[in-house]
Amino acid sequence: MMNRYEFRPLFGDTDAMNVVYYGNYLRYFERGRAELMRAGGGAYADLAAQGLHLPVTEAHVRYQSPARYDDPLVVSTKVAWVKRASLRFDYLITRKTSAAGEETLVSGYTVHGCVSTEGKISPLPNWLVDVARAYVSESAG
Repeated sequence: MMNRYEFRPLFGDTDAMNVVYYGNYLRYFERGRAELMRAGGGAYADLAAQGLHLPVTEAHVRYQSPARYDDPLVVSTKVAWVKRASLRFDYLITRKTSAAGEETLVSGYTVHGCVSTEGKISPLPNWLVDVARAYVSESAG
């Protein structure tokens, strides 16, 4: 299953060429993660309330075509795998081209470890494991 979040880049997201600045795609990935968790019944705030955090330990972005100010974009997010204290989110950012069509702009993934406020590795909470497993891609092992 995949979670979809639709949005339009703000003017402040673009560079002098009116193209979305490359680093902003990682922020869009973050929004995709947050919306996936929210759709599954949890939120980052719930983690923080438990004294837990999900720092990024690895990130990959593949740029295929640029987005521009006010383009109708979609961030599709799914979970590739869930382990005891880590998980990986996969992303696809597309531009809506018609009522039914979308053009792929960016794909990528982020890997996160679960740590306590003190920075010690901690198991993922059960509620987050349940949310993540609901969004695990069919091809994941």
